[in-house]
Amino acid sequence: MKKKLDYKWVALSVTSVGTFMAFVDSSVVVIGLPTILKDLNASIVHGIWIITGYTLMLTILLVLLGRLADLYGRVRLYNLGFAVFTVGSLLCALSQNGEQLIIYRFLQGIGGALLYANSGAIITDAFPKMNLVWGWEQTSWR
Repeated sequence: MKKKLDYKWVALSVTSVGTFMAFVDSSVVVIGLPTILKDLNASIVHGIWIITGYTLMLTILLVLLGRLADLYGRVRLYNLGFAVFTVGSLLCALSQNGEQLIIYRFLQGIGGALLYANSGAIITDAFPKMNLVWGWEQTSWR
């Protein structure tokens, strides 16, 4: 007999993977930056923008995309973020020079912002509101 997974566990696992990917991608480039710059014949200025472009897109778009997700659907925008992040990652891998990589990192940052902005909200919607200490439903914040 097969057990059907609850939506909340699927939501938790999918959003955890997406958030982990976006988080790792924001910092892992620093480790490989010298090799990336050498292979693409790029300057240190390119390197700074490769790192900063991703974080800049996250910072600028996080609140705006969270609000748009409230209006148009969190899961829909989360899935769009997964697609944009994946396409951006593929394009980053196919970059031929520093300028291309910077542009594709900006695109990747847009996808990462969509993932970050919606992950917490999707998990909050999926799990019932409970007081973890007493186990009863919380009806008010007061």
